[in-house]
Amino acid sequence: MKLLFTTILFIFTAYLGHGQQFVKNLGNPGINDGVTCLRLEDGKLFVSGYSGKQCYLAMLDTRGDLLWKKYFSFSEHQNFISDFIKEGNDIILCGYGHNAGTDVFDEFFVRYNFEAHKIVWARKTSINIKPNNIHRYKGNFIITGDEFAKGKFGLCFLNVQAKNGRLNDFTTWYYTGHESASNSLIFEDKLISGGRYGLRPKSDKYRASISQFNADDFSQIQSNYFLNSKQDFARAYLSDFVLSGDTIIAACYSNNSGIDNQYSLSLLSALKDGTVNWNYEYKIPGYSSLTVRDMLQVAGGYYVFGYTKHPKENLFLAKLDKAGYPTSTTVIGGAYSDNVLLDQGRFLASEDGNLFIGAQSKNLGVMGDYDSFIIKIKEDEAWSDSCLTSTQAPLQMFAYKELIEGTLSLLEYDTTFKELNIAFEQSASKAEIDQFICKQQTPEEKSSSEISFKNIAFNNTVFLMDASLSMNRSDRMPILKQSLYRLLQYMRAEDEISAVIFSDQAELVLDAVSAKEIDKIKLKIDSLATGGQSDIIAGLQLGYKVAKSNFEETANNRIIVASDGDLSFGKLQEIEDFLEKNQTENIAFTIFLFNNSSTYYSQLKSLATPIGGEVFMVNANNIEEILLDQLRAKKQ
Repeated sequence: MKLLFTTILFIFTAYLGHGQQFVKNLGNPGINDGVTCLRLEDGKLFVSGYSGKQCYLAMLDTRGDLLWKKYFSFSEHQNFISDFIKEGNDIILCGYGHNAGTDVFDEFFVRYNFEAHKIVWARKTSINIKPNNIHRYKGNFIITGDEFAKGKFGLCFLNVQAKNGRLNDFTTWYYTGHESASNSLIFEDKLISGGRYGLRPKSDKYRASISQFNADDFSQIQSNYFLNSKQDFARAYLSDFVLSGDTIIAACYSNNSGIDNQYSLSLLSALKDGTVNWNYEYKIPGYSSLTVRDMLQVAGGYYVFGYTKHPKENLFLAKLDKAGYPTSTTVIGGAYSDNVLLDQGRFLASEDGNLFIGAQSKNLGVMGDYDSFIIKIKEDEAWSDSCLTSTQAPLQMFAYKELIEGTLSLLEYDTTFKELNIAFEQSASKAEIDQFICKQQTPEEKSSSEISFKNIAFNNTVFLMDASLSMNRSDRMPILKQSLYRLLQYMRAEDEISAVIFSDQAELVLDAVSAKEIDKIKLKIDSLATGGQSDIIAGLQLGYKVAKSNFEETANNRIIVASDGDLSFGKLQEIEDFLEKNQTENIAFTIFLFNNSSTYYSQLKSLATPIGGEVFMVNANNIEEILLDQLRAKKQ
């Protein structure tokens, strides 16, 4: 088994007050998950994301309670929902399937009734586009995105019938063949798109851009590009923008050195005709790169949200006033990666002085994977969580000496399309998941006094872990991992953890490490992999060697075997002989059986009982209590 000392998941059902902050995990154990869009409507939080190859929709209340979550597959490739809007009891979404490592996309548009949990209509087209945004316009929907054709990509606009999802119009625009739109909005019959343009054909040296089109027929009105340096190698990417009267405020990340992972945040204020009011660059000391993803307009100014890349991926949230001057900046994250997906929907929402943030985290993930999560933060209040810390950081502001700006003319490109009215429906099939992660005390949790190790002898524990392929199941690895990691939070510096894994061979991965060195434990264990068969003899040999070498007379010395019970029972006599020869009364022996097989239980009992050992059938409901009893078995 691959044991991962990572963040514990547990069910959280306590009532959260309206103003209380929270961290809510929407992940599925053992699968990479991420948030792709978050919107606040009618006092409900609607979230879309991906889970493995599927995509999902979920609805939460503003206390963080999950009301429902449904999974969908509209493509044979990995499914992503880019954006969605709510109409009554319907969610209209756009998304795509993507064949990883290629420019092959199959896009879909869906109307889903969440009251009846029924797909009203679903359309899958074959234009090869990646939708980014969806808007309601004159009784239909306008979808914006990027088209991929013959090694180029350009701006793409679709008009879709609200009644049945059929296409009315489809237009693509190219300048150099490297144009893309990160965000768009409709204002006074104009479609405004913000993104990037290639400097020249087939060039990856991008300029931030703002374009305007007629929303009725997608004809071009005007396009402007902006760059903070004249250097050919400089790059600029516009991620999001808002309208404030006649002014466009755009959030960008730019790189004037041409070196990857050295981006700075920039904010641009311009009139709709392209005239620049002001343009500022921002950096956080100690972080060499800032990638902005989303922007939110609030009373008095703007929030911008994104992630740092160096020294590690953490989230950042910066508040700026209407003139672009920073008022506060918070870096949020743990020891591992926390970020958001680029070129996806919206990740920020606000209500009554509260901010809601959608992101993905390895700190909150299971089995080393990313998990989707939602944060609720009270504006202008300190926020902290036991898994993700928040740090106030100064945001340094610099005025650019020059801003290069210009106009460009796009060329319409092949507005014809095939018959695309392909109905494609699949109802949700996976069970809904409601998991809360890394919260402080709740009524269902044990209190700190219940978990106290006061007056308990210090622990010298060897975890002997089955790393064979049969342990690679969600009801085995995550359960043990969750319980151990939770208990590690309460254990003492003098408590020592050793870990031996065995499959085809045995390996020592942790040797008498203090239980307080959580990051070291997690980093090491996260790198482990499963596979092969169970060579229990090799595991026992190494496990007992470690236990005896680290033995302390006054300690709670213990070997805990974690397995699903498939221990090559053709060697049963050999195992019995080894245990009889090596077991001592001062080293306790316990087996945790991740299986409800009575046959395996009986066989393991026959091994453990003669040497005074114990066997427990463990599951998510009892493992934490049993493990706690084991670690407190000996008094001082």
